[in-house]
Amino acid sequence: MVKGESVEKACTEVGEFSDEQMVAEFDRFFRAQPAICDFIVELTHESSQSIQELSLFLSYMIFKTFEAGETSPGNAVTPEDIETAYHDTESWMARISETEGVLLQSAIAASLTKDTEPHLLQYVISELNEPMEDGAGLNDEEKGEVFFLVKTVIASFTSEPRRRIIEVD
Repeated sequence: MVKGESVEKACTEVGEFSDEQMVAEFDRFFRAQPAICDFIVELTHESSQSIQELSLFLSYMIFKTFEAGETSPGNAVTPEDIETAYHDTESWMARISETEGVLLQSAIAASLTKDTEPHLLQYVISELNEPMEDGAGLNDEEKGEVFFLVKTVIASFTSEPRRRIIEVD
């Protein structure tokens, strides 16, 4: 589990980057995690540019936070890791969406506190509630879209390696 201090450390480091350093960091992220970047680009290609940029930025911050906490997955996330995480996130969203009314908030809160990465999710939620650079806020649908993508990215980084049994005839 990533600690809150790792999130703070990553935020502090990134906050001090010059524009040139930020570009270099994104290049490094794209080289280190091409499947994550492809996933975000593919799923946001019909979204607004601000959603695309926010999704990529938050994915980078997750990557950076794992590095800051020295819990980096080491290897690049694979498309299979992402597919598994995507289905897990879909299942989680389906369970949450079954809850109605007043119980919804408490169901989400309870679920997030049991999540494997509560500090990262808390950071993501706080970022989603911040106004964009142009001062506009995201609507609930946009927040949901970005949250789904980023929760999938977190799950991709934290998934255990899957071993397959190969049967030989």
